[in-house]
Amino acid sequence: MRPLTSARMRACSRGLTLIEIMVALVISALVLTFAAPHMGDYFTNTRMREGLHSVMAQALLAQSEALKRNTPVRLAVTTNAATVTVIASGNVIATQTLLPGLESTTGTIDFGANGLPTPLGASLQLVVSQTGVTCSADMRCPRLNVDGGGGVRVCGDSTGSCP
Repeated sequence: MRPLTSARMRACSRGLTLIEIMVALVISALVLTFAAPHMGDYFTNTRMREGLHSVMAQALLAQSEALKRNTPVRLAVTTNAATVTVIASGNVIATQTLLPGLESTTGTIDFGANGLPTPLGASLQLVVSQTGVTCSADMRCPRLNVDGGGGVRVCGDSTGSCP
């Protein structure tokens, strides 16, 4: 019989023991147990932010179309959709509906041929939230600001000011 060498001992000791696997499973279960309640909030916040980004895309489209066409363009936001329309002809350029379960505050802003809000200094603030969810520190309903100078940006929540 050959004696066990260090190379043969390493070859025999590869793999995991049942105890090591059980410890890993218990640690994983504990991490998931503590993380699961917060994951729901995370997914809700992400969904609301995604909805606001689709409205922001429509605001930027309205602004760029006003510049491109050299004519006033209107962004009209209802509770579940954002529509970009050429004011003079009434032609709808684009309509974006929000994801199911999301709703927005309503508002309208016109962009002149120079891409600035008309009348000069007009602004718009929109908040996107999920149906049945109250905005709070845990549920940060994002806000879209279109300022008087034509700046379009997303703010972190519906209560604070944009930095």
